[in-house]
Amino acid sequence: MATSGALAGNFDDTGIDDNLIKSVRDQVTEGTSALFLLAGEATEDKVVEARKQYDFEVISTNLSDEEEERLRATFVSEETDDNSPKA
Repeated sequence: MATSGALAGNFDDTGIDDNLIKSVRDQVTEGTSALFLLAGEATEDKVVEARKQYDFEVISTNLSDEEEERLRATFVSEETDDNSPKA
């Protein structure tokens, strides 16, 4: 799946380890989808409770403040790239 390879490359050095990326890649197969949440102060049980009407599985990781900032910077960079004028 090309998307998962691109995903893994974009998350280098953000604190999201290769094992987590591989786990997601193995579980998000054709006909399924994934929702990624960056939840600063939310606890996992509250997130799960708020989404209990959906059939889903939680795969989670914890990031240090520095890793979280790098991840946020990755998304800002991606958003900036997506909004740049096309030639």
